[in-house]
Amino acid sequence: MFAAAFVAVCVGGCAYSGGKTIDAHFSRYKARLPEGNRVFVCSAYGCRTQTPFRFEPADIEEVRTVMAKGAASPAAEREAARKAIAMMGARADKAVGTDKDRPGDDMLGNGDPGQMDCVDVATNLTSYMMVMERHKLFKHHTVGPMFIKEDLRRGFDGWTHYAGTMIENGSGQKFAVDGWLLASGKPPEIVEVERWYIDNDDLLFGAKATTSSLKPQPADNTKQGDPIVTGSIDKKATKAKEPIAEAGNAKPKTKASSTTPTAAAKATSATSSQ
Repeated sequence: MFAAAFVAVCVGGCAYSGGKTIDAHFSRYKARLPEGNRVFVCSAYGCRTQTPFRFEPADIEEVRTVMAKGAASPAAEREAARKAIAMMGARADKAVGTDKDRPGDDMLGNGDPGQMDCVDVATNLTSYMMVMERHKLFKHHTVGPMFIKEDLRRGFDGWTHYAGTMIENGSGQKFAVDGWLLASGKPPEIVEVERWYIDNDDLLFGAKATTSSLKPQPADNTKQGDPIVTGSIDKKATKAKEPIAEAGNAKPKTKASSTTPTAAAKATSATSSQ
């Protein structure tokens, strides 16, 4: 009986933080933190390639305009943040060559500087949010550390998956910020960590709360246009990093929806990454 229980725990599902601080995740993958308006766009899986990109003052002002429309409430700010992050990501991707990234992962993308896995995507989205936070563009949220979920009982559908987070200041609720299944320039999913990827009700341990206490989220029918790509790439040479142990656990690609995927859809049909 003990052996059976031990095996169940070992192959079970869990949710946990990627470190107490944002720095812990960046340190683990030897990723560079943003420096002012300069970010280091991760790619090639596990941040093995990092390409510098600098947002121009005009870019920041445009992001500020978008975020100002969400100042009324935490929910409105999250919706504005989706649009602002998408705009920043599209501009950086276009400049550094990751704009043709195939949503999800595949074996052919491993080591390709133009492709990104969930570690790359989560790291990049966190970098963009840190730039926004530096300019005091968040009124209702704080950028949080990486969040990780897995359920190895599901096979590839429960593979270890990463997301950036934002934390609602009033309630302390954590929201996963995830664009891994979306093409460049599409607004990322922002959803309670309990609902994100795999419903906490289906996990064996590590979940602080179940989804039964969360209010249903309204559907987002907002149509998104194609962001205008501006900004500038940092002209300093970019060198690919040495492979790291965590990188390369790739799995078959999944096709991304043209709209933001819901957590329920991801929990039942989305293929997940490391």
